[in-house]
Amino acid sequence: MPTVPVPSSLLRVRADDPEYRRVAAAEAAYWQNVLPGSLEDVEKHYRVGRNERYMNMRFTGEPRTHWTESIARWGTFRHGLVLGTSSLRYEARILVTNPGLHLVFVDLSVGAVARRADVLGKRFPGRVSTATADLNFLEIPAATYDLVVSSSTVHHVTNLEHLAFQVNRGLTAGGHFFLEDYVGEPRFLFSDAKKRLFDVVYHRDLAAQRGRKPGLVWLDASDLSPFCGVRSDEILDVFRVYLEEVQVRTAGTLSNAVMRSRPADYPFPVSPWKIRLARWRKRLGLQRADLLGKRFLDELFLVGDVASEAGIVRPSVAFAVYRKRG
Repeated sequence: MPTVPVPSSLLRVRADDPEYRRVAAAEAAYWQNVLPGSLEDVEKHYRVGRNERYMNMRFTGEPRTHWTESIARWGTFRHGLVLGTSSLRYEARILVTNPGLHLVFVDLSVGAVARRADVLGKRFPGRVSTATADLNFLEIPAATYDLVVSSSTVHHVTNLEHLAFQVNRGLTAGGHFFLEDYVGEPRFLFSDAKKRLFDVVYHRDLAAQRGRKPGLVWLDASDLSPFCGVRSDEILDVFRVYLEEVQVRTAGTLSNAVMRSRPADYPFPVSPWKIRLARWRKRLGLQRADLLGKRFLDELFLVGDVASEAGIVRPSVAFAVYRKRG
């Protein structure tokens, strides 16, 4: 077994640094309330669409099986820790599909954990606990949890080595860690190659639309939280050092870029019936990916998967399963 470095000497940020404390406070405030377009917001009008069926196929091999519903396949779990918060809907699915499980939710934001205590605590009495903590400095008691889960959170962590060490330390013998997260370019600033691939697929689709003008505008990082994507491209490399990697599956290489770009001619002229259709879909809470054409999305899925697996560009999202390293 390779020697694992002690994480205390590898901290990128320290809790007593005044500048770090200022930015951490801004990060916590950013997530205090439910943000428009966030996972918690869109699930109010949940609908399984083409994008989710594709992600499910990539992660579990079944279009109707979300990765959270696959956890029970790996064992019977009793004591679980959830690092960060993401979707109440799928956090609930973990509890539903693992009926003997108690979960402790830990997050930097007081508001986020309060919503878990309220919603999930009422639905699953006696099975939900919460705590507020900074994952950059989290201390997990040794051999305490047979299950650790994290979704859409680790890409906000700077002290990856420390967190990975703590996860492995906190797992019981035979315990599992399930990670689903963004693992693409830092701060969602995609590589030139990824932008070019997306541009080609987009303009193939655009050619069939009358009156449209070419061009894309890529969003910068100004709308992101302070910690978002700080070391996202290093997550998989770090965690495979500190835990035993069992499985890694990737997806969303190009489709993820839909949410970080917009057409250069937006808002573009559309007929009245399309405006009514768009308003109806908006009321259902559908995201932009649900409004795009079938052919366009299918090409994004295929080209992105092939390009990432060929090593041409980084994947955007990963679902990884780890065991405790001995």
